[in-house]
Order: sequence, then structure tokens, then C-alpha cells
Amino acid sequence: RHRRRRARHHNHDPRPLVRKPQYKLPVTGDLDRATWMSLFISHGDPNRPAVACDTRFEITAERLKILKADGYEIVGRYLSEKNQENLDPSDYWKAIRPGELERITEGGMKFFPIFQHDARELVDFSSATGAAHAHLAREAAERLGIPPTYIYFAVDFDVLDHEIEPRIVEYFRAVNNNIQGGYNVGIYGSRNVCAKIIGQKLAGSAFVADLSYGFSGNLGFPIPDMWNYDQFAELDNYRGGGWDLDRVAYSGQIPPVSYVASRKAGGKAVVQEATDYTKLAPIDLIWHLEKRFEELRAAGKFSSKSGAIWRGVINYLAKDYLRDGGNISALQWEIAAEPFARRNSIVLENDPVASKIIAVLDRYISGRRQSMIDVDGESVDLSHLSATILGYLTGFVVPDQWTGWAGDLATAMAQIQKVVKWNPGVDVQVVADALIGARERFRSQGVLQGLILEDPQGSGDVIENSCNRDDLCCDGDAIALLRALRDGDGWDVHHLSNTLRAYYTDSSRLSSRFKEIGWSVGASDFDSARSAFYSGVTGPGDEALRSGLAGTVDDDVIMAACEALARFVFN
Repeated sequence: RHRRRRARHHNHDPRPLVRKPQYKLPVTGDLDRATWMSLFISHGDPNRPAVACDTRFEITAERLKILKADGYEIVGRYLSEKNQENLDPSDYWKAIRPGELERITEGGMKFFPIFQHDARELVDFSSATGAAHAHLAREAAERLGIPPTYIYFAVDFDVLDHEIEPRIVEYFRAVNNNIQGGYNVGIYGSRNVCAKIIGQKLAGSAFVADLSYGFSGNLGFPIPDMWNYDQFAELDNYRGGGWDLDRVAYSGQIPPVSYVASRKAGGKAVVQEATDYTKLAPIDLIWHLEKRFEELRAAGKFSSKSGAIWRGVINYLAKDYLRDGGNISALQWEIAAEPFARRNSIVLENDPVASKIIAVLDRYISGRRQSMIDVDGESVDLSHLSATILGYLTGFVVPDQWTGWAGDLATAMAQIQKVVKWNPGVDVQVVADALIGARERFRSQGVLQGLILEDPQGSGDVIENSCNRDDLCCDGDAIALLRALRDGDGWDVHHLSNTLRAYYTDSSRLSSRFKEIGWSVGASDFDSARSAFYSGVTGPGDEALRSGLAGTVDDDVIMAACEALARFVFN
């Protein structure tokens, strides 16, 4: 970072710029050193007490011991770094290393996450970069087990006031639109840029770079009201240990992270019955919700005709689709799957016990959710899975495949059509193969890397992928799980969680998850799947459903998409 730059002369009256409660200074009643230094220089007194810090260095057991002995309670660490996937963890320059966060939290400290890739000049900021950084930050946070919190995205240079809009604003708008996973957007930067981005509601918390006292954005500007961390001193070779540390003031407005959450789908084979729900795996949370559902029904809170508990619980798990609409309207989902049980949801959300379970479970089923991770390391969107199971279960009005693989494939057709339009002469089959079943970083990998993936006319339309590997996991899993749910004891209180646990902890069953899609249409190999998929999206009545999701697409796009799906399933 830029450090210790001299401040230019300015004529602002400094007297209103320091209020002791706001700056978390000791209230002595005197114009003491801490007070007058905060009046005249952004970082204030570098020797004042601090309970927080940040560093690019790994917090080893020895460093943790030193920090605690010196009174530090919170440490800021970097989520990731460029080209991290090509490095051994021992070679990371600043990224959090495996096991580090567990060491920090189990050792009695807390942490906050920082995201910075470049961010040192204006050209590093754009809407495309913001979208990419949001995905990278969320991916890293979820992989590390960080529960929903604020992630501080860096603006680590002296951005001038007239430069903030449009580039910095566009960057943070894209970050907000793409972050998901329950995470919130914070900003690291000068006082001015933090205040401006927060003022436009594009960040909700600031990590202020007051250490860079020569930044024009720190000259004559008060610290933003929504500051949570304030970096004010740099310590080189801390305690002679060969590592550096920044001292950071903490306002207490946003709590730091105190635990690392497991996203493993089923946790251990034994149900975790503890009631500290924040530390439970997703399927253990479902087990507790089933238990509370049964208790409430026994107490007469639900109708005696409410049916099997697994049906009621899976309906609630699909609330982002059935109640809130997901990527289409809630009415369309209610027609495709089933109506949302609103009375049940009111009872659950107003119950003191169930509401605590739901507050944590929302991490996996709300609009800005995380995926859970199965035993093979694949991501599973629990809400999408639940809606798809219901679609296959009750698909009377809408053929069941349209809430599963056909719906995802149709939305992908629209994206393929746009890529072909924006890149004349590109091979449609190559594009389809690159999108169908791709992982999240599809834009920067393979043949798509050199193509135009954002509307050249400047509409802001960018290529998304709603038929990616995670989507197809859910589509195949829904078919297999519904079969198991139908075959099992539907009146067992824990029928749903037991079925999910057995499936997501069994690699042998998961190995055929994608083939389940082909088998569901009677296919057994690539050729038969390609034909069956094409028939499944072009048959009588299917054109209207396909057009509703994909708009008008060329037949060669439809054929290419079906071939790509067949190749993915029977690869």
C-alpha cells in the first residue's frame, strides 16, 4: 500500500473533524496527544491502543500467541491472491492458508476478511472486474468456511473525487449484484471514497485507510460514520519476527467473525443435536427443523392435514423459488412445482426455536445463499434442489423436466445465442460445450477467454451461466433423491434429513448423479441422450415453455445445447 505520504496544505477548519466517541479515542476532557493528532493528520496518534490489526502474513500458532499477549483481539486477513490456484499454500504471499482461520478462532481471536486483487490504479476498476471479484471473493469465503459477514473490497490508491464515478461506482455496483452467498459488501480505502460508496448504498461498512495520510481523500474529510476498522499505524518486522503488522482501530459497529462454519452437507454420520445452530452442517440444521416441525404439529400449531413432515420442510427449503420467485416469478414456480405453504412459514418464522434454526439455515436457502458441499467436494444449491424435487414430484401442469434439466438448458440456450451474436463466425458447438456444465470461472477459462462476453452496444448485458455444473448437480440429485424419498418411510420425522445424509455422504451414489439426467429420459449413451434431450425441449407444448425461458433461439443453438448436455452427462 502507499504509506506515509506528506499531506498537502489545505484550508479546511479541522475542529469539526474529530469527535472522541466517533474516533474511539479515550475521553479525558483534555486536548491530549491522541486528540490533537487526530485533528491534524488522518492516522492520528500511531501509539494509541488498538484491539485490531491486519497483515498479509499467516497467523501461525506463535504469532497468535504474540498478538494475544499484546492485546490484539481481531486480525484482518486476505481472502485470496492472484494466480493462487497455481501455488502451493506454503508459497502464498498474502492469502489465508488452510487451517489458519480455525487456528485463529479456536485460539481465542476473531478475524475479518479483505479482498484485493490489484486495485492500485483506476484502470483496475470496471463493472466486469467487479463481477469477477465478487465471484472470486465469495468462492474463497465459502471454501474457507467463513459465515456471512462483510468482505472489505480494496480501493488501494489515491482516487480523486472526480474519478470515483463512474469507474469505482460501477465496480461496487457489480460487486453488489454478484456477491451472493449471504455476504455483504464493505470497502477499504480513503475516507472520501468510503463515504461516497457508502452514500450510494454500494457498501455498508468501511475499513478506512487512514494510515495513508497523504491521500487527498483523507485530507479535510471526516471519517465515515459507518467505519468499522481504521488502519492507522504500520509496524515493520513486528517484535523482530520478520513479519509486518498494521494497527487498526475498531468501532464495534459490525462484529468480526468468531467461528468457521462447515458447509459439508451432512456433517458426520452421527446427527449433531447441539443447539448452537451456527456451527451445524446444513443437513443437521434440517434435522433440527424437522424435529421442531413435529413438535409444533403435536402442539396443534399446524393443520392435522399438513401431511408428511418431509413435504412441509422441503416446501420451506424451496421458499426462494415458491415464495420469492428465484429467477422467474413465484407464480410460475407455484404452477411448475407447488404453492408455497405460507401458513406453515408464518408459524415457523415466529416460533422462538424454529426461527433460530432458520436464521442459520437461511445461509443455504435465502436469495443470497451459499451452496453446501458434498463428500465429493461438489457444490449443491439446497433451495434449487428442493424446488426441483417438488417439480419432479408434482409436475402435472408443467412437465417435470422443465423444473430441472430442461429449464436450465433453455436458459443456457439464450446465453449461447448471445455469444454467437456478439462474436460472428464463432462455432456454436464450441460455445455450447464451453458453457454447459462449466464451473463458475467459465469466463476466464478455455475457448471463452478470448470472446466478447459483454454486450458491445453497452447495454450492460453480460453472459451468465444457469446450466453450470452446480445446476446440473441439483438436476441429477433431485431425480435420485425423489426416488429414495418415495421408496422410504415417508412418515418418519427425519425422513428428509436421513435421505439427504445417506446420499450426500456416499461417493458411489454421487458418481452417477449426472447420468441420472440421461436415464430419466430413457437414454443410456451420448447418441440416445442427444436425441432424447432434443425431443424433450422441442416436443408438443415444449416450444412455449422454451420460449418463455430462452426467447427466440436458432435451431442450431438448440441442437448444440442438447449435444453439449449429452456429452457432459455421458462423458
